[in-house]
Amino acid sequence: MPLHLRCSHARSWPLIAGMLALYTSLTGVTTAAPAYPQDRNEPAVQTVSGTTPPVSFRERPRYPTEPQRLRRTVQIDGVLSDGEWDAFYTVTDGPIQGVFYCQWDDSYLYLAARTERPAMVIFSVDGGGDGWLRSADNIEIVTGSVTEGSPLALTARLLDAANAKETPAWNENAIPVASILASGRVTGGTQVIELAIPRNTAGLMPRAGAAMGLRADFLPPGQPADFKPVQPFEPRLLLDAVLVEARTQSVPGLSARLTLSDEKCVAGQELGATLELRNQTDLPIAIKTVTWSGQGHAASALNLLRVVAVPTVEPRKARKLSYKTVLPADLPVGAYTLQVVAELPDGRQVQSSTSFQVVEPLQVQIAADPNPVTVVGTTPLSVYVDVYSAVMGGIRGEVELTDFPGGWELEKNIRRKPCVTTAQDRKTSTRFKVTLPSSTPAGEYPIGATVTYRGRAWRVKTVVRVERTDAPAASPKTDR
Repeated sequence: MPLHLRCSHARSWPLIAGMLALYTSLTGVTTAAPAYPQDRNEPAVQTVSGTTPPVSFRERPRYPTEPQRLRRTVQIDGVLSDGEWDAFYTVTDGPIQGVFYCQWDDSYLYLAARTERPAMVIFSVDGGGDGWLRSADNIEIVTGSVTEGSPLALTARLLDAANAKETPAWNENAIPVASILASGRVTGGTQVIELAIPRNTAGLMPRAGAAMGLRADFLPPGQPADFKPVQPFEPRLLLDAVLVEARTQSVPGLSARLTLSDEKCVAGQELGATLELRNQTDLPIAIKTVTWSGQGHAASALNLLRVVAVPTVEPRKARKLSYKTVLPADLPVGAYTLQVVAELPDGRQVQSSTSFQVVEPLQVQIAADPNPVTVVGTTPLSVYVDVYSAVMGGIRGEVELTDFPGGWELEKNIRRKPCVTTAQDRKTSTRFKVTLPSSTPAGEYPIGATVTYRGRAWRVKTVVRVERTDAPAASPKTDR
């Protein structure tokens, strides 16, 4: 028996599609989905350069996924460094195979793709995790295939499907492309693309516990200008992801929570971690062993610790286990992962892993004020050296003005001053008062500074532009 449906309101089309699917499953009769009145002949797949690649957004990717997306800051440089990215899923069929990655921190959502050969990539993000055809938080980013010697080309658009809309619509101007950090590289025929989408882009709010939908599709080589998007009312099935600070695998009745003493560390500091095991049953749970270790390239950087005398976790109670390690003094800057495994007597395991960053101890900046400076008689100038410290407990170092124009005078002729911070993630600013002689010619003058801390030196430079208002005027040109 044919199925007859009538509807005059655009919001009812998703409902009609669902009813058709139910009818098909119950009767075995295949019924064509109704075309939207706006475009009856539009395909349901992406189109590139007039061809139809085998990518249908109505089919959910069928690859195994790891939904828990670990918090980790990455470098957008076109290189998948060891321990930097975790795979979301791997495409193992189709004309182009590869891996889709995703990480996050408080400032960005990071996406990456590695393909076996150059390819266009379509990244789809449902920032609220509430479905593609809902809300105004659906982001589509299309990157061109990497071309040597050219910057990575990309386009970004927002699908606005808020409840107040009669029909969903693409907004081509809602996402400033320049705000997206992007890099691409081809090495040995393998292409890597990395993106960082800033926080608050289309309401994107990376935070622990946030749910979202993710998807990446690989298409033949081309550029975004070749890309023809599907109509905005076409459904798009994504895979669920949740942002976490620690990735955890629990057993029934026993949950785990892993926390670090510091998420941004410097080489040589002590790093602490705490594993909280919570018994949610009415019976005691025995723990056979607890093993702490570094994952990947962190294996040689973190102490391997295996604890065998672990107290029982009492009913409806929690037990906290602690771990400490001293990071090697020569540990390179980058991302590292700590893993802890609690094994029960029956062989079942509770696993949890979390990441931390090793960063430079100091970031140094130098600036002059005012700049440019206009010389009127003897003229004052201030030089500021700002030091941002990531060292736990603060630092006690020294800042020195190095490159300095001859004839300029420093207050009390003091070139060196102490540089002190009292806590981690603090800034200290050192001011040097300078006087320019009235005879200083107009021009550009370099000034440099060096900050030393524990035998290391950080050097910075700036250029002061000097202007004069009493310079002789140029001779007027005359016609001959």
